[in-house]
Amino acid sequence: MKNPPNENTVPKPSIVRSSAIDYLRALMTVLVLFLHAILAYPTWGKFDPADYVDHSAAPIVDAAKWVGFDLAPLLLNLFFMALMFFISGLFVWKSLVKKGSMHFLKDRALRLGIPFVISLTVIMPLAYYPSFLMTGATTDFFSYWMGWSWFSGPAWFISMLLVFNLVAVVCFWAFSKSTIELPDILFTKPLVFFLALLGLSLAVFTPLLYLFGPFQWIAFGPLLVGQACRIFSYLVYFFAGVAVGAYGLDKSILRQEGPLSRQWFFWLIASLFSTLFLLITYTSVHPDAPPKPWVPPAGLMSLGFSMALYCAVVSITFIALFLRFANTRYSIIDNLCDNAYGIYLVHYPFIIWAQYTLLGSSMPAISKALIVFIVTLGLSWGTSALLRSIPGARKIL
Repeated sequence: MKNPPNENTVPKPSIVRSSAIDYLRALMTVLVLFLHAILAYPTWGKFDPADYVDHSAAPIVDAAKWVGFDLAPLLLNLFFMALMFFISGLFVWKSLVKKGSMHFLKDRALRLGIPFVISLTVIMPLAYYPSFLMTGATTDFFSYWMGWSWFSGPAWFISMLLVFNLVAVVCFWAFSKSTIELPDILFTKPLVFFLALLGLSLAVFTPLLYLFGPFQWIAFGPLLVGQACRIFSYLVYFFAGVAVGAYGLDKSILRQEGPLSRQWFFWLIASLFSTLFLLITYTSVHPDAPPKPWVPPAGLMSLGFSMALYCAVVSITFIALFLRFANTRYSIIDNLCDNAYGIYLVHYPFIIWAQYTLLGSSMPAISKALIVFIVTLGLSWGTSALLRSIPGARKIL
């Protein structure tokens, strides 16, 4: 009789990563860079030298403008951050089960806490220095840094993600031994999942929309900055990802060649109609600077519904498209996926300095935005790859 194989000699099964989820996460990161690259050039952009952080449309506002960039920030920002929170939640529960809550918290502190502190103290001051110079100030960088207001900028996503992970740990303590199970249909039928996601997001989004309007940002010191009306919507999307991950990606709507991937054309058409509905309600309400209550209830309800609907439909559509078509691995995109988190962390200084450098150029806005985007993507990607070559930094990035 043969001796049983030693556990050290038995090859451990490798974890099969979903190319669809990996590539979708990478695309969302690239879209963040694109959004920040064009924010200097919409026709509605204004710069306030008296308060360049809170009252300016963007850190850099160029005299060159293009009307084609006017609606892009609304259309992008309404869905891709929610989708990023959803993707971020997919592996949280399984990680908690595997590592335990304390090990998980240590890992989150390493992966999220340290980058947030570095971003707050180093990356963001470096990014906002050109904006500070646009006010007419001549202060050297060190003096400016000593008076830095500790604004988190795009790192708000990391701080909020850290908070959501802490909430997930509390839920794990409370429900890990619970016998309560959600119906399978919620995770296996795309339309049911969509309706549940839409219903929950509407329930938390509409009241805050009424209180704050669609564009007001809220901050609790440097730790949390986000658009006020969407804070709890992001929480809904994050925990929707947690729930799907706990159920099992291979059994849920996210499985390769599942019902959602087969319905990609239906969701693509639905996203086109939801976009049209959003634009109609948005242009009819004119929610730029109304008094409080900022719009009549009928206009508020229509706009709130169209925004939540658009976010849910477009998010599901992107997932469906990637499940259907992103089934082949490419080394260059895999490398982008590996560096996506690092790119997000370091991209903002490259964006702002590139925009600042091009201020005096007579090029059209679309050319400037394209140059800023390409330069930022290349430099951020290279910087992330360089940082990940350092053993200690690789554990974080």
